[in-house]
Amino acid sequence: MGNHARARRGAALAAFTLAFGLTVAACGNSGGVGGAHNAGQATLAAGQTVTLNYWTWFPAEATVTKSIAAFEAANPTIKIALREFSNTDYQKELPLALNGGQSLDVVGVQISAMTNTVRSQLRPVSDWQSNLPAGWQSKINSTMLNQTKNIAKDGVLYSIPMGSIGSAVVYSNADELKKLGLSFPQTLADLTADVAKIKAAHDGVTPVVFTGDSYFQDEMFLTVADQVDPFLSDELYTNKVPWNDPKMVKALTAYQNLYQDGVFDTATLSLKGSAGDDQFNAGKAAFLVEGSWDSSVLSSSYREANKITVGNVGAGAFPVVVDGGQPAARTYAEGGLAIPKSSKYAVQAAKFIQFMTMGAGVSTWAQDLVLVPAESGYTIDQSVLTTPEAQQGFAAIQKVMTDPGSGRGAYNTTFTSTVLDNSLLDLARGKTTPQALANSLQQQWSSGRYPVQ
Repeated sequence: MGNHARARRGAALAAFTLAFGLTVAACGNSGGVGGAHNAGQATLAAGQTVTLNYWTWFPAEATVTKSIAAFEAANPTIKIALREFSNTDYQKELPLALNGGQSLDVVGVQISAMTNTVRSQLRPVSDWQSNLPAGWQSKINSTMLNQTKNIAKDGVLYSIPMGSIGSAVVYSNADELKKLGLSFPQTLADLTADVAKIKAAHDGVTPVVFTGDSYFQDEMFLTVADQVDPFLSDELYTNKVPWNDPKMVKALTAYQNLYQDGVFDTATLSLKGSAGDDQFNAGKAAFLVEGSWDSSVLSSSYREANKITVGNVGAGAFPVVVDGGQPAARTYAEGGLAIPKSSKYAVQAAKFIQFMTMGAGVSTWAQDLVLVPAESGYTIDQSVLTTPEAQQGFAAIQKVMTDPGSGRGAYNTTFTSTVLDNSLLDLARGKTTPQALANSLQQQWSSGRYPVQ
């Protein structure tokens, strides 16, 4: 059980560079060796077959080959030559290949980690969007599209996102809730009542689990902060709002109360790594606070294949725990598809990108449930999620992640890991007050030791 949870978490973290260190390292240079010129476009005879060289790290090869097969069946004159990498190898190999002039036609881009490393070797989307359907922008979620554009230091759109990833969200042991006559909690009052009933049941089920590692404190807290204001965490990191702003104090107070009122048990902070996932997957926890990258657990076939014994699983947004707040999740666009300047087949490459981001290809790779697709109005097939709780849960995650809100992974500062995370642990344990912590955070933020990069 533990190995499966660790493997799933490790794959998700690796695939989308959730660790701050990888993001910082990857964004360290602006990319290129002066920039390659666009390759001349090949003139093709009617019916001539072309082969597109496609490099990526996502989706998993077993999944993306299904997408490629579907594309080639619908486009018999276009073949795809795939080369798949692990994410860390890809961060090294793609810049080397592009800077060396290797002829590539479509490349996956880790939007947060790689855009500024390779953008000088990519064609801006404006150069090839004439090969996409008219009004194609309306077919892609505007939040994800804007995140993809804004991550580039020059504000130019270089890739089209396949989807997004985000946190924090909540997964539920739907069988346990049904047994106790409970519904998925939408508010603090709901969550408090559910936790009390689960505790009273004395059936060996922990109410709420999550990883106790310090990094996940900011994942949960900044979700609460964005319930106060959907852009609050963005505003904090861009100096638009001070860290001791009244909105911040309100969020810190709400977060501390979760622990002080017993909704979250401070004993959960001892659950390191995948221990919380393991409890939930064994049916020993009612709620798991995680990221959207855990959504594969909603699939009964996934649970069966990975020997996960919890029965029916539901999901939803993190319950609103602040007065007057709204559901929130911090997200970032990921899995961008771009056309390098070295491509000789931009017309055909654009066709493939359309298929994978806003066409029939989405339904082939989205079944893995790793990304919330960027395609506007996308709904997951009921053959993938076979229960109402799973279907409604993924829809709830999809809604909170496609609504406008703050990004995550966009601010490459050590402030979060060296100051915020451990401070939030002190807050949870009652070692500081919300106002005192807010003042301390502002003092350290304004010290100049943690510049926004």
